[in-house]
Amino acid sequence: MSSFFARLKDYWVYLLICAGTMVTFVISVEIDAFDTFYEYSRAHEDWELDEIAILVLNLAFGSFVALIVRSRQLARVAGERDRAEKEAQQFAWHDPLTGLPNRRAFVDHLATLDSADGASGGVVLMLDLDRFKAVNDIHGHAYGDLVLMECAARLRAELTADDLVARLGGDEFAIALDPETTATRAESVARRLLTAISQPILVDGIRLSVGTSVGLALLTPRHKASDALQYADQALYSAKKGGRGQFAWFDAELEQEARERRALELDLKEAVANDEIAPFFQPVFDIATDRLRGFEVLARWTHATRGVVPPDLFIEIAEDVGLIAPLGWSVLRQACLVARSWDPRVRLAVNVSPTQFRDGHLVERMKEVFEETGFDPRRLEIELTETAIMSDFAMAQSTLRQLHALGVTVALDDFGAGFSSLSNLRQLPFDSIKIDGSFISDIKDRPENQRIVSGILALAHGLDLEVTAEGVETDADFDFLQSVKCEMGQGYHFARPMSGEDVAWMLETKWSSLRRMRSSSDPEQDRFSKAG
Repeated sequence: MSSFFARLKDYWVYLLICAGTMVTFVISVEIDAFDTFYEYSRAHEDWELDEIAILVLNLAFGSFVALIVRSRQLARVAGERDRAEKEAQQFAWHDPLTGLPNRRAFVDHLATLDSADGASGGVVLMLDLDRFKAVNDIHGHAYGDLVLMECAARLRAELTADDLVARLGGDEFAIALDPETTATRAESVARRLLTAISQPILVDGIRLSVGTSVGLALLTPRHKASDALQYADQALYSAKKGGRGQFAWFDAELEQEARERRALELDLKEAVANDEIAPFFQPVFDIATDRLRGFEVLARWTHATRGVVPPDLFIEIAEDVGLIAPLGWSVLRQACLVARSWDPRVRLAVNVSPTQFRDGHLVERMKEVFEETGFDPRRLEIELTETAIMSDFAMAQSTLRQLHALGVTVALDDFGAGFSSLSNLRQLPFDSIKIDGSFISDIKDRPENQRIVSGILALAHGLDLEVTAEGVETDADFDFLQSVKCEMGQGYHFARPMSGEDVAWMLETKWSSLRRMRSSSDPEQDRFSKAG
């Protein structure tokens, strides 16, 4: 019935015309308008009133037809506008790949759960996919998109109409359960999601396997829905630390960690702005000759009240809050200022984050640092991970060529830890590679790592690339690398990272000939050795 009235609303112009016509016809009949007109026109034939009447009727009919055509055009335009508005709304509030609500829609939904006294109840779940990067790297992004769509469908299948699932971006999803949901039901949903996502996905005969972890946050008057995503994300991080493929609740301990993390974020922002994150230098030695080749620059932060903040912690925070690029430039600038007066044969190796590398002004920023500090660009090597180059291969090729034009060399860092290293070595102009430290540690007792490292060295030597082994910590590690003719090494076996002042002292004394002294009898030398 409602659709009938809706159609009447669309054709009101036609109905009005028909009604008006009927009313005027009835009135004309009642007053004998036609007879009167006929008699009057016969009495005044010289006025040609009948011809005029015919003309008026034709004009009226033509106007009626034109009105119908025009109204149909307007209706069509209005319909197209409504469809465009609906499509725009769909795009603004939904993820185009999976069709799920997007982050904006999810946050707005959470806002409706807040009341004056706090949240009205319910549970928020946060999850991302494990091993998803491997799918993209090995099979390509088209297969990755299919995995995302299948996972979205599986998530929807495990939920009710009162639950909301959204794709936040990348491989991250969030779920807001029915406000009446209990903790028991939330855990049951989490278990079903873990099981559903872990089931293999078959695409074109290819068996793709991913997994997930789940973080849960219970909404209470003390925990507003507006904070729910952050709490659930903290719980997700806790679940991953405990082992993938499980779920974890946000609790008081995590809440305290979250508060401390927010405070540390503020301190980190100030520290980066004030160049309080200092460069430390870990030496790189030629394994065959014990000759000092250079230093890798590492960021170190000594907080005024917290003391030494672990690099893994503050670098992770910097990446999360968008400080990693300013941090990287600050440390590079300081390192160049410190090292410009050292022996010109001593090189610096600096990690460049994916965010820095994807900056379209990377080369210009490098030039500014060299001009400001007076550091010779031919003494600098930047280290890139595969993550930095995978998003835009053509841009990576162009940037590396421009860096080479400056005299800067480029190393592929953490080699062996990714899935596309061989292709990258073939297509990109790298000068050297660094073997990930996980392959070097205790290598004497790990035959499989010995074979991997030997294979990497054979490949690199065939491509005329130098190789640096990271994480050389023991005499046994060093002896093995020497036996397979690895060119360079760094790690606690040689020396710990040290400040610029300590490097200057060592270059004036123990390393004045740019060679390592193997004797550990000197306590000053021991300060920087593996026992330091």
